[in-house]
Amino acid sequence: ISLSAFWIGTVIAALLRTKLGRLARGKDVGRALAFILVLPVLALYFALVSGGLLETLADPEASGIVRTLLSWLPTSWGADVIFAFVLHPGDMTAVWFETVTRLGSLLAFFVGVLWLGTKVASRAYSLEAPTFIGLQAKPDGLFYKTVKLMGGGQSFGTLLVSIFKDFSRNLENLLFAIYILGTLFLMIVYVGPTSTGPDDPPVALMMTMFMFPFIVVMLTGDVTGKGKETIYIYRKAPSGEGRFIKAMLLKSWLMGVPLAGVVTALISWLTMQATFFSLLTTTGLMMLYIAAFTVFVLGLFLLNPVYSEKSVMFFVNIIIAVFCSMGLFVGSLAISLLILTGDSEPGFLLYVQSVQTALCWLLGIVVLHLGKRKLSRMEWG
Repeated sequence: ISLSAFWIGTVIAALLRTKLGRLARGKDVGRALAFILVLPVLALYFALVSGGLLETLADPEASGIVRTLLSWLPTSWGADVIFAFVLHPGDMTAVWFETVTRLGSLLAFFVGVLWLGTKVASRAYSLEAPTFIGLQAKPDGLFYKTVKLMGGGQSFGTLLVSIFKDFSRNLENLLFAIYILGTLFLMIVYVGPTSTGPDDPPVALMMTMFMFPFIVVMLTGDVTGKGKETIYIYRKAPSGEGRFIKAMLLKSWLMGVPLAGVVTALISWLTMQATFFSLLTTTGLMMLYIAAFTVFVLGLFLLNPVYSEKSVMFFVNIIIAVFCSMGLFVGSLAISLLILTGDSEPGFLLYVQSVQTALCWLLGIVVLHLGKRKLSRMEWG
């Protein structure tokens, strides 16, 4: 079974490599697909662990269709052999025909997929160098014109649009954000209802606070992720380095802050049954918090620069950002408990959010200032 699965995966990878290799953006598409393909696996995992799928499979009345579908898979053929031995201990004559039939079927399946995969791969897989068709840029639409106006409409607006396009055309970046949002949705659906009671804090909103730092890192980390050469080019222009950092910050705000607002509003409305004023306040504070956290992450990547997307320091910065997000929440919770009489007071969560947002703005401004100082003092060879 393991060899069959390995071979099927190898053939599929070969076919995808050939198809994507013929596209000018094939590498980008392939890396982006890796994030999307994980979501069905995560959905199955959450359904098994927290969604009651295991109980459904164990119930003979409710799982008839599921069991029938699973019985068609080769993994079930091998499992049935084991169950047959368990049900007839010491009686080889009762299970020999079923054993030979099912193990023979597994062997035939392996030989069949090996033969079929070889035929398919030999036709589709190619080692020849692909030829690309030149891409032609289209005129800016209403969206990019709006982005340019938000940047002032002059040369800085053009710079903002250029940075915005460079990021948004990278499918890996966009689908990573979708992957994080999909994971958050699965956690809210399967984990949230089983881990909180009516008097406990809203787990869904807390999950949002802890998951959004990953999106902020992906939106902001490319400030140094393009390499030293990019920053060196901007340094040669008058005030170019400062304008580049400002454009990066504004680009991250334009993407991250509205997204945080929409997600928080939906979560508050669907899971917390909040009033309009509470929903508006919670959403606004979350947007302010994400804006502040973006400032912090921007300063972090300047203070601890990452000049390659594959650098180990990139993952170090992700860990630092996540731990700082948790630390801000714990610190805000402790401060709120010291000032207020208890977490049962009305508006306690909003108070925690307010303290967390204020602390994050303070930390972000300090880290951004230190990061800019380090970048300005850095020598370039």
